[in-house]
Amino acid sequence: MLVKLLTPADYEQALTQFEQLLDHAPENTAAIVALRDAIAAYERSQGYELPPPQTLVGRLELEMYRRRLNKSKLAALLEISASRMSDVFQGRRINLDLAKRLHQKLGIPGDFILEVA
Repeated sequence: MLVKLLTPADYEQALTQFEQLLDHAPENTAAIVALRDAIAAYERSQGYELPPPQTLVGRLELEMYRRRLNKSKLAALLEISASRMSDVFQGRRINLDLAKRLHQKLGIPGDFILEVA
């Protein structure tokens, strides 16, 4: 099913239909995926994309979302303790070893880490 949204009214209708499908027909994955993709394409074409995170915590939250990780799984991936991960999320400074792990394991650019850490 290919859906193309051309106007703001199409977009609003698609959002409503998407919510209804999620609430009342979650088994209709083909329609949900088609609407999701059409909504995303329309948003990109209209410049609706969110700006990239400006903080390390924001970037970590984005990576957790993309990889479907919780904080404990992220800590395990980075090979640090859960309490150290908690410190990072509370805005405490990171050391060079953790900065390297963030770059190597999550692909966060080193210059971003240095600027925001």
